[in-house]
Amino acid sequence: MKKRILSSENKRKNVSDGQIKQYAETLKKMVDCKTVFTRDFENKAEYEKFNNVIEQSFPNIAEKAEKLLFGSGCFVYTIKGKNAKKNLMLMSHHDVVDGDDKWETDPFCAVEKDGSLFGRGTIDTKTPLFAELQACEELLAEGYEFDGINLYIGSSDNEEVCGDGMVLATEYFKENGIKFDAVLDEGGAITEGMIPGVKAKSAMVAVHEKSRHLYRCKAVLATKGHGGLNPTDDSAVLRLSRFIAEVSKKKIYKGAFYPEVRATFETHAPYMSFPLNMLFGNLTLFSPLIKKIMLGIPQTKAMLSTSIAFTTVFAGSKDDPQMRAKEAETTMFLRCVREEDLLNGLEKIKKIAKKYKIEIEEIERDYCKPSSFESKPYKLLEQIMNENFPDVIVAPFLLTAGTDARRFTDVADCILRFAPIDLDKKQYASIHSANEHIKIKNIGECVCFYKDFIKKFTLT
Repeated sequence: MKKRILSSENKRKNVSDGQIKQYAETLKKMVDCKTVFTRDFENKAEYEKFNNVIEQSFPNIAEKAEKLLFGSGCFVYTIKGKNAKKNLMLMSHHDVVDGDDKWETDPFCAVEKDGSLFGRGTIDTKTPLFAELQACEELLAEGYEFDGINLYIGSSDNEEVCGDGMVLATEYFKENGIKFDAVLDEGGAITEGMIPGVKAKSAMVAVHEKSRHLYRCKAVLATKGHGGLNPTDDSAVLRLSRFIAEVSKKKIYKGAFYPEVRATFETHAPYMSFPLNMLFGNLTLFSPLIKKIMLGIPQTKAMLSTSIAFTTVFAGSKDDPQMRAKEAETTMFLRCVREEDLLNGLEKIKKIAKKYKIEIEEIERDYCKPSSFESKPYKLLEQIMNENFPDVIVAPFLLTAGTDARRFTDVADCILRFAPIDLDKKQYASIHSANEHIKIKNIGECVCFYKDFIKKFTLT
């Protein structure tokens, strides 16, 4: 992989200080809305307040875009372009996790401090949503005709709870024959210290995310009658326990260097210090050693292998603890990188299940196809990042968390997960934790990025 000369941070593309100040004021209003999703819609008034902020802050969008609504509050703005032949979806959810007493400020009253804006959602993900909307708002104000593309800006109200917002939206797109040439959602960011031996910052662009599969594993005792008269060396609980123990002990999934994982390290290898640059620069030769080391570390193991977790166990009755359970079941949660690997391993699990007379039933499949980091949308994003953030390495990677973007796997040719939010280690640690904050100057950088992405997308 060729090493690109990185320029200093002060050469980044940005807007005037006055514009950044205006951006921060609008973002503050968005952050001040407590859009924490609950099943009983406890914060309904806060969501209504948030939607009013959007309508008032982006008047050109409110006037010229069609607004689609799904479920309890997922919205998609649509700008129909002139001679449109392509569809582009920009996404960022507007629901957030709640705050706690560890915050130094009120998480739902944005505060400026030391050049940063503190508040829940400043990273995850109201800043990206603001920047997407602001980029579109400014283009409309400039008379931009969106020549060649239909632009969609979507935002779910319940992403943090794996809600149905974008599920319903994608069902609509399927029914209406709408397919996207590219989807750009949150998921990756500009980070530091994430890759060993690399001092420069990295723009980590997720081209794939691990899928989620749930299976019900059930043991049913064949004997009937009073529990005290049944043999004690066989029970539903014992069968299920032995099954869980054997599956957990055996190395069902061996792990592999998937293309996007390999590309993460090969892209960074020229920037690594010795001897890591030699090891990761020659992955074909050293991959067995590196793979062994990575599989021993939980965070890196997740990048190479399907994970297995038994999340719940049900058996017996608390009302009659002396009555031996005739049925026992567990939920098995598998997260895979490639579905074919999962299915191969599942055959091994089913053989173990047969040994203990365990029935296995699939209850949820949530697989997202990987996108190519050789695709035109990825190359465009890489180009724009090189121009707008010349001090940053751009690399594909595998997201081990989850995003709304996975919902689009059947209606999109390319799905990328990245927002140009610049995170130091403290900011990264604040995601879903206390004192979440964004650098105020970075807000303007985000708007510039999305404006360039929209304008140049038609040229790819």
